[in-house]
Amino acid sequence: MALLFHIILFKTKMFWKVTTARSMQSVIKNAASFVVFGSFAVGGFFFARFTTAYLLQHVQVGLFLFHRFIAMALFVFFLAINLGNMVVSYSTMFRSPEVHFLLTSPVSHLNIFIIKFLDNFFYSSGTLFLAGLSVLLGYGSYFGMPWYFYLFAMFGVLVPFMLLAGCLAVIVLLLLLKLAEKVSVKGLLAALIVFYFLQIVLYFTVTSPVHLVQEVMKYYPNVNLYFGHLDPPLTKMLPNYWAAQILYFVIAGRFDIVAGYWLLLLCASIASFMFMLAAGNKLYYSGWLTSLTLRLFSFKSKSAKKSFLSFEQHSHFEPQTEVLLKKEFWQFFREPSQWIHFSIMMVLVIVFLSSVGALDVTLQRPQWRAAIYLVLLTFNIFLMTSIALRFAFPMMSLEGTAYWTLRSSPLRIQSVYWTKFLILLLPLVIVSLCTAVISGIPFRGFPMLMRLSVAVMALAMVCLASLNFGLGAYFSNYTEKNPIRIASSQGATLTFLLSLTYLVFIISIFFVPLVLFFRAMYFNEQFHAVVIIIATAVLALLTALVSLTAHAMGVRSLRRDF
Repeated sequence: MALLFHIILFKTKMFWKVTTARSMQSVIKNAASFVVFGSFAVGGFFFARFTTAYLLQHVQVGLFLFHRFIAMALFVFFLAINLGNMVVSYSTMFRSPEVHFLLTSPVSHLNIFIIKFLDNFFYSSGTLFLAGLSVLLGYGSYFGMPWYFYLFAMFGVLVPFMLLAGCLAVIVLLLLLKLAEKVSVKGLLAALIVFYFLQIVLYFTVTSPVHLVQEVMKYYPNVNLYFGHLDPPLTKMLPNYWAAQILYFVIAGRFDIVAGYWLLLLCASIASFMFMLAAGNKLYYSGWLTSLTLRLFSFKSKSAKKSFLSFEQHSHFEPQTEVLLKKEFWQFFREPSQWIHFSIMMVLVIVFLSSVGALDVTLQRPQWRAAIYLVLLTFNIFLMTSIALRFAFPMMSLEGTAYWTLRSSPLRIQSVYWTKFLILLLPLVIVSLCTAVISGIPFRGFPMLMRLSVAVMALAMVCLASLNFGLGAYFSNYTEKNPIRIASSQGATLTFLLSLTYLVFIISIFFVPLVLFFRAMYFNEQFHAVVIIIATAVLALLTALVSLTAHAMGVRSLRRDF
């Protein structure tokens, strides 16, 4: 135990030493970080307060329906944390060189397991804590909550909620590695993807947001009543439901009910943590041994030579472009965490689009239609932001010291930079356009909205890809081989916050035009499309400015480093 304490203390000192460097560049970076983090916190506060006020006062959804929307958002949040921790834990707990070193030291396997879990949990949770705090401040300030509410909501609700998701992810990972000794890894991965896919489909089929809204609106204007009889029994066993119920009954002043749900969430978190420790004590070392021989896929030499992207095959591209394209392809698929995480994110996108495509927007009030359209657009852009951060930001750093090989070859460094960016941009734009078209199906009666979705998603994807790729080159770390840790670094956090700021800007400039549009359609009035055209032009101008600035920083940084 003493050795465990010394290891944790050493890692804390190393973190403090790195983050308190005295150089001018570090001072400037920390000052910029403070400004960006502070701006994001303030922006998140006002955004959460405005959203709460708009839904409760203007749209008049009522407290019950509002907190059911929160429960649905928490369900997606829980799965995102769960899947993210599963992928990250595989890299940090089993594939990390630090783990290989620690296993040769006189430290028990359980202590190493605990160290890596806590390291992974706190390292990747900083941004989520900041976002959660700013949203809770905005939410609580609307209801005039006292200061101790925020401490309770953050450390009594949000932290156990996130801990429960992280522990369950590690438990599932340990079980998968145990099964991998006897079962095909491909089959396990396919079963895992199907399992999570069915969870999401089942949840949103059972809860049915549109059906819930229609049932509650039958009691209009008495929408602030408690409609607990509308909650499906299955959802009452889920932690996102407990967290939403805690917030609802705190606002309602029913602290006796709050205590019951809070104890339920706390006991579930503690039980999952204890079960994770028991599973780690029994399965961690054997799982590590399995990971050493794990082969997620293999290629036969003959089939590889026949592949279009094989280096033995020639294409219509000029030689330098051809070799860069093929190098990027094989470099991506040689790292299992890359394509596994990408596959999981694509499954989430497909699930979201399948549920949106079947959505029937039959609500008559223009505020409701504007809110639903903005929610769909916001969630689409947020999904693309997450994908861009995870894959665009680490892309330059993953080249590592191999850049010296590229620099010694007859290649212009700008060619390497732009080839990488175009390889990245093409699939992201295709996915974003698919999300725009499918999410516009519920509004197919309004062709202008379909065109607006496509235009906004295309502009947003160019901006987000440029921002993450350019700043990923600027904050590059050529010694780190784990793409997930690169995407969780301080520079990545700053980039993510800037991306969210861009997202909030999109919502702010299109909110009024969309409300005016739906109001004109509702009252059968003439709508001047120039309002939306001007907003789109402003977004295009901002996109060009941000993209060019990010690429200028990225190219300059690449020249400086090599």
